[in-house]
Parts: sequence; structure tokens; C-alpha cells
Amino acid sequence: MKSKLLQLNNSSWWVSALGEQALLLKPKQDNVSLQLIHKSFRIIDEASIPGVVDIIPAYESIAIIYDRLLNNLGSEIDILSNAFRHISAENHSPEKHVIPVCYELGLDWEEVENHTGIEKDRIIQIHLAGAYTVAMMGFLPGFLYLSGLDEEIACSRRQEPRSQIPAGAVGIGGKQTGVYSLESPGGWQIIGRTPISFFDARKDPPTVVRAGDQVVFERIPEKEFSKLKDREI
Repeated sequence: MKSKLLQLNNSSWWVSALGEQALLLKPKQDNVSLQLIHKSFRIIDEASIPGVVDIIPAYESIAIIYDRLLNNLGSEIDILSNAFRHISAENHSPEKHVIPVCYELGLDWEEVENHTGIEKDRIIQIHLAGAYTVAMMGFLPGFLYLSGLDEEIACSRRQEPRSQIPAGAVGIGGKQTGVYSLESPGGWQIIGRTPISFFDARKDPPTVVRAGDQVVFERIPEKEFSKLKDREI
């Protein structure tokens, strides 16, 4: 299938097949901003387009997953094109979340201090001072990729990833900070842990955090961590 050009949110988007059950939208313009991706994602998400079962924003694109039992690729593109013509590009205010984090539960402080040349207390101050944006969700359900990290505390991933990182781990990976929603393997440098639960597959939606939302961190002691364990955001 050849790419087709559609109009959305006062921008031109290339739409192409992504496997057998998805479409990939990429802005025609160069130097794509996260703001454009996030605003367009929210517009599409709130339009309730028939046949669409999931919408997944990334850094420079949006994947739209559709129900193959209802529509084939060609009809889904037509539905999408028609829906885009009637979607209103209204302003959508992102949600703001305060995430408590216990820095005493960090696993990689020595590595982060050595890499940045900055002492732990100062790194914590810088991390707490950041105003972060949920750039996207993944690599596992509910994982938060957060942009806005001060480059002064940017740190490369571990040379040898851990086979197990606890749910709620807060880490630094390159120029990003992030939060592990579930226990999993991983290679980010872990500097703390939040007691908050971000993902519950039994709920719809399974997470209340979305791409484009705003996040700030709030420091808590270990005693408070134990009290708040598994509370939902």
C-alpha cells in the first residue's frame, strides 16, 4: 500500500500500513515536536473513530490499531480520512500528576554519581526540580518515558541490564527519566522507587496516565513508601 496524505490538527500526515491491523501516521513536516504528536493523539483518541481499538503515540509518529473483523485496510483509511475532516482541533489540557519517590531505594547511585561527577544529594535536588512530560508509554504496559530531564544528570544505561527490576522503579536512561510500571528486566540506572501503581490490566483504561501528561516528583522517606505501597495514582 502506498502512503496517503491526510490533514489533521492543521498539519499534513502520511498514513501507511503497519502490519495487517494497524496504520502508522507520521507528520509530513521535518523536526516534529512532541507537542504536535501529543495534541493530535488526544484529538484522535477523543474522536471515538469506529473500528479503532487502540492509539499509540511515539516520539515522531502515532500508530492506530483497528479491528480487522470490522474493517479492512482500505475501508479503515477511508473512515480515518472522513473522521479527520470532521475532527475539531480544540485545545486539550494535559493532566498533571505528582509522583512520590523514595530515593533511598535507588540501586545505582554509585554508578550515577561516577558518571555525572555529582553527589547524590545534588542529583536528587536536580531530579526533583524537573517538570516532565510523558513522551510516550512502553516498552512494557504503563512504562513512563519522561522528557525534560536536566542534561546535567543524564546518564547512560547499564552495560549489563538487570534480569529483574521492581515495579515502581524510577530510573535514568540517557537524557530521559522513566518509571517502571511492572516488575521486569531493564537497563536503566535506578535512582529511586515510587509506591504508586501505574497499571492494572483489570481496569479500563488500565492506566490513567497518558502521553502528553505532565509529571513532577515528590520525595518521600522509606516509612512513607511502605504506607503508600500499591496505591493507585
